[in-house]
Order: sequence, then structure tokens, then C-alpha cells
Amino acid sequence: MTLRIPRLALLALLVAPLALACANPPAYDPLLGPRLSASENVPMGGQALAERRNEMQSASRDLQQFHTTLIGLRQRKDTKGYRVFKRFVGAYLADHLDPILSRAWPSEHPELAGLDANLRVMKAELLIQMGRRAAAQKVIDDLDRRFEGRDRILVDYPVGAQTTLKTAIQILRERKWRIGRLKV
Repeated sequence: MTLRIPRLALLALLVAPLALACANPPAYDPLLGPRLSASENVPMGGQALAERRNEMQSASRDLQQFHTTLIGLRQRKDTKGYRVFKRFVGAYLADHLDPILSRAWPSEHPELAGLDANLRVMKAELLIQMGRRAAAQKVIDDLDRRFEGRDRILVDYPVGAQTTLKTAIQILRERKWRIGRLKV
């Protein structure tokens, strides 16, 4: 009987920290890991903000180039190239763009809100080009919710022109059904 009490006390001492760790898991960013999760560290200025801006601008350039390539492949009716590139773009969106867009604070930050909106609009456009209408609709709905009351933000859409976010969302909603699927 006397051996049971120390064993139970030892077991309780070992289990208590694990229970506390499971109760409040650290925020996890798939790209940055748990230690550098963007949900906790919101740069208000300086070098960290410049790095986030550069990261978002680079992603925006990538998305514009992907858009041009997808349109070119569709126009040439290159089904094999379209299929392969579509998989690449899907992987890029999941592995590189979604971690950037999973952060909530850039949508609210005065210097990054326009870039954030532009990335989301281009993601919806790429999903439409890829024939993924349901996924595009989710992005459009998220844009409506996230930027409610701020629909005068300028975005680079259609590609090569600037419009307000409100106009871009209207164009995306209409385009979603006009882009036919490429037979692959």
C-alpha cells in the first residue's frame, strides 16, 4: 500500500505537464513551424513587415505568371501540358500561398491589405482557370467576409488592369461559370 502512493504521485507529476501542453497547443504554421507562427507575431513595421511585403509581392508575381501560362496552354489546347501545369499550380497554392493567406493580420494591416486582397483575387482566378469552381467560390466568399466594408481597395484584376475589390468580386462571380473546362 505504501508503494502505491509514491507511484501514483510520480505518475501524476509526469502526466500533469503533458495534460497542460495538450490543453494549449502552440499555434502551428505549416510553412514556418510552431515556433514562428504568424498568428502570434504581428509585425507593425520595420524589417519584419518589409519581409512579409516582399513575400506577398513575390507570390503575386508568381500567380500572375501562372495565370498567363494557364491561359496560353488553354489557347493552344495543350491538354497534357495543361494537366501537368495545373497539378503544379495546385501544389504551389497548397504549399506556398495558403500558408501566407492563413495569416489573418495582413488583411487588417493598412500597408498589406491591398496585397492580401490581390493574392486572394488571383487565387480565385487561378482556381476558375483550373476548373475548380467550388474552391473558387470559397475564396470569393472569404473575400466578401474578410474585406466587408473595405470593398474600395484597388486590386490588379483583371490581370493588367486595376479595379476595386467590389468590381473584381463581381467579375469573378460572373467568370466562374463562363470558363469552360479543358477536356483532359
